[in-house]
Amino acid sequence: MLLSRTEQLPKVNDIHTPNSLDREQDQPMRDDSNDELQSEIVVLGTSVVCDDSTSPASTFRSTEAEPPTWLGVPVPVLTDLVHIFFSKTQGWLPLLHRPRFFARFMNNGAFDDRNYSNTEALLLCGMFALAARHSTNSWFHGSPAPDRGQTFMEKANTYYEKCQPDQTPSLEYLQGCILLAAYEYASGPSHRAWILAGVCIRLAYDLNLCSMDEQDESSDWSILEEQRRAFWITWELDTFGSLMSRRPSSITRSLVMVKLPVSDEAWFADRPVESPVVDPRPSEVWKLLIDSPNQDPRAWFLIANILLSVASEFAAGRFTCQRDKEELIDAITCFSLAMSQRFNLETLELETSSGDAARHNWIIGMHLMLTCTRTTIQATFKPENPETLRSPRHLSRIFYHWYPDYIPLCQPFLACCLLSDRAYPSKDMTDASYTGYHNSELVSLVLSQYATVWNLASIIINLKASLMRRDKDNSFEKRFALFFPSRVPNNRKDDQAAISGGLDVEELRSENISAESVSDDSDLQQLLQPTELGDAETLMTELANMAGRGLPRYVPGDTQPDWNSSISLNFLDEDHQHLNYLQL
Repeated sequence: MLLSRTEQLPKVNDIHTPNSLDREQDQPMRDDSNDELQSEIVVLGTSVVCDDSTSPASTFRSTEAEPPTWLGVPVPVLTDLVHIFFSKTQGWLPLLHRPRFFARFMNNGAFDDRNYSNTEALLLCGMFALAARHSTNSWFHGSPAPDRGQTFMEKANTYYEKCQPDQTPSLEYLQGCILLAAYEYASGPSHRAWILAGVCIRLAYDLNLCSMDEQDESSDWSILEEQRRAFWITWELDTFGSLMSRRPSSITRSLVMVKLPVSDEAWFADRPVESPVVDPRPSEVWKLLIDSPNQDPRAWFLIANILLSVASEFAAGRFTCQRDKEELIDAITCFSLAMSQRFNLETLELETSSGDAARHNWIIGMHLMLTCTRTTIQATFKPENPETLRSPRHLSRIFYHWYPDYIPLCQPFLACCLLSDRAYPSKDMTDASYTGYHNSELVSLVLSQYATVWNLASIIINLKASLMRRDKDNSFEKRFALFFPSRVPNNRKDDQAAISGGLDVEELRSENISAESVSDDSDLQQLLQPTELGDAETLMTELANMAGRGLPRYVPGDTQPDWNSSISLNFLDEDHQHLNYLQL
């Protein structure tokens, strides 16, 4: 679908709905420049011509009999969407500072329908697009919940196109692009989502967010925390897209010098909380929050996500190192024990009465991430029987403690974790009969709950059905390469370093020989067979006794091209999706 072009604002007496807005055209809107436009404002039935030199997002006030509108949407609807965003979307996408947002965009508790710049309008439309799915306002009558934000998304795309040519990097512009990319990925992995995530990454690099905590803080803590949040969500978008497509990530983990984010409660209250700078080494990252004042579940979730990203690189890599393998297993073991001590699933039910859906979902999310990491590790050891599936029984335990009403409020990308038993399959596994997770109906029910608001979950349901049918000509393979065999033969060499990083190969080889004397691959493979997966803590103890210790090897990634491409996203239709976004 091509992005919408310049449209006209609706007339005063028009009846506006999401469907009718799609057919209307906005008044031509200018770029952020010094050009002055004239807009007609109707106030209490009197026409007044005024100077509009602020923004392309012109205000349109209706007569006294009708509520004011912004871009054709009644202000009461937009006010409702602002509150929905901070109550239901901010929980899984903690990007914006609520007090500052309300001071800037709200007036006496209602959305301020004034003129906005292109970047401001991009940010607002992105917010409304994500929040609209949760709205029960009659203005959305007739629109399915997952599609209610499409009108706002098309307008956000229009403002994105207007921002592109001469837009200088700014945090506000990055935030708008993040909202745009999050919406696209939550609608299903696509080339457009991949491109937008790449733009976010280039902006983060241009704003020096990847190394923002390399030196002592000299700016306002709250502003720095807002920048950190923009970076971490950008990193999550990069990681998710790379994981699903089995492509290398664009953010080099070893170069990241950013503190983990703190809770919204502390941030909104402007109460600084000390938080550690992330360490890319698995042997160190798992312990970062053990003694930290920052005990927010969101920070622990990011640690679990980092371990999953390391495991995924390990599973997809051609060269692996016994020392790295043992270090990663050791880190996963230790993190699982430390996490369970603080965020035990059995105590989660007691917290449901507090109504904190965000905290509940971050705890569920870190357990799902850890489950995915375990199955990813198992995928690298090539079980002798390809028909034996690798999904831990731990999933049932997670589902049992997941409050159903909170599932639609959880991060939509986690829906993909429910097919973790199919990740990194071998050719033999693909040809074998696939019945899915041992309680397939339970997985389908959780996905259907997700799908009430997220199109991504509906796509995952169809993908699951396709995998069970063993469709040969599978249209999902391009978007969900993670769940299909690699087209490149995996000639894994376990005796070499995963990434040598310029170190002496003979030295690493001697270290590997020494490490192999501590643990044998066949023993590890036997331990990780699904038939042995019973009690989680028993497994963790056995893994801890087996794993050796060591440090991984990392090298910096290649320098990426400039983010600010002049190519329009309209160009990226199905005929051009063979292009690598780095070439744009």
